[in-house]
Amino acid sequence: MTQTICFESSTNNTSSTSLDINFCDIKNISIPFHLSADEGNVKKIITEFNKDGIIPKIIITSDKVLIDGIDALEASRRLGQTSVLVAVKQSTDDRQLLQLVPSSLLYIHPINSSIYGESEDLNELEKSIQKTNWIEPLIVTFDGERYRIVSGNSRYKVSQKLGIKQVPCEVKVFTSEAEELKFLLAGNIQREKTIEQKVREGWLWEEIEREEAKARMLKGSTAPMENSPGGAVRDIVAKRVGLGSGKTYEHASAAVKEMDDSRDAAPGTVRGDRHRQLKELLSKPRGVDAAYKLVKEKEEPKPTSTKHKPAQSEKWIPKELERIKVTGGEHSGKEATVMVVLSMCAITHIDGSPESKRDQIPFNQMRPLEQPSIPTDKSTSVKEEIRKKQQELGLGSGEQVLPDKQRNEGTAPSEPIQASAINFKTTGDALVTEVAIALLRLSPKQLSEVMRSCGPDFTSTQIEAIYQGLKQQITHKAA
Repeated sequence: MTQTICFESSTNNTSSTSLDINFCDIKNISIPFHLSADEGNVKKIITEFNKDGIIPKIIITSDKVLIDGIDALEASRRLGQTSVLVAVKQSTDDRQLLQLVPSSLLYIHPINSSIYGESEDLNELEKSIQKTNWIEPLIVTFDGERYRIVSGNSRYKVSQKLGIKQVPCEVKVFTSEAEELKFLLAGNIQREKTIEQKVREGWLWEEIEREEAKARMLKGSTAPMENSPGGAVRDIVAKRVGLGSGKTYEHASAAVKEMDDSRDAAPGTVRGDRHRQLKELLSKPRGVDAAYKLVKEKEEPKPTSTKHKPAQSEKWIPKELERIKVTGGEHSGKEATVMVVLSMCAITHIDGSPESKRDQIPFNQMRPLEQPSIPTDKSTSVKEEIRKKQQELGLGSGEQVLPDKQRNEGTAPSEPIQASAINFKTTGDALVTEVAIALLRLSPKQLSEVMRSCGPDFTSTQIEAIYQGLKQQITHKAA
């Protein structure tokens, strides 16, 4: 049973905030990263509690995120309380839901950068903020460590330039990735956009629709986009992003896809010049036809098709543990490993970053990392090297390293047979061969001991590599 009361507002206006009073398990209260208890206040609260048994009010959101009362919460924890009386804020005044977030805990949404880029004219916005000394609150969502900006990236950039340490934010909790991305797109509806940006918005809308279509199918519904007129998805998306017809959207998509494919081309080359031309044409209000003509000129003759497949459906999607090169955003030029694949981006580990750090990279800001070609000459393969080493060590040339029959068969050796020396000072494939030979000579029990000994020192990347290698071998043997 909850009791609803009204606390008097601390501001000068006459509005009040409705608070539902209830008990809450301390373990279930989420504390924002930037909040920390003041030791002096905590001790004072404990002293007062021992006198009168009263703990100052603790205010949380309906999602059990702490808004106010960090000192009281810490005091309750030290006093051994497992649950505390909290006020659940149900305010109808948006201004009272705001909080100041340190700018160091904010970061730009990676999808925002992949659609709209990094360069924009912020001079007028900067002058306005300097003149009024006021920043319209950002819309952010908490990712467990930091706050991801869903709306207000330009205001955040200006605040960084002006050296503002704390930025007003409204923290929202989204029920799904699709809901968050729809909010991001809605926040940019008034932005003046190039054709390229409109196409990238369209691709995102298509991804959102696919995810929502899956959800509708699970619920037994096959209805098209909600709140949308009838027609093909491409026509609906085209109108939504301001490209008119589905045909125009399809042609513009083909041009952007071609531009993305040539983004790494060196300036002055044929591909580099085409990339520059497409970029210029797609920045003009009526550049779709000219850009598409350039794409068609490059295409080789193909069998007549009754229906052109949209270019965006051919987009490459990485796989987990795949090696990639980042081609855009703050990590552009770096190499990374894909850890988790989401619907429109991937969570990656950037080479050189701490083992526990993960970065979200959109698909259109990465490409597969070119793998070194594998020599076709069998004499240079690892397997052949192992066979050669077997012969050098007198172990025969069979598929297994150890012979079927023991040496000195029929008699017990007077002393243990010494293991052949393994050269661990080699590098590259030679080292792989040496280690492979050493491992193949171990018994199952010895292999288990090796894994237990090495396990604590393995990095997460090494463990993942071992798992992947074993998984491939198990699949191969099962086949």
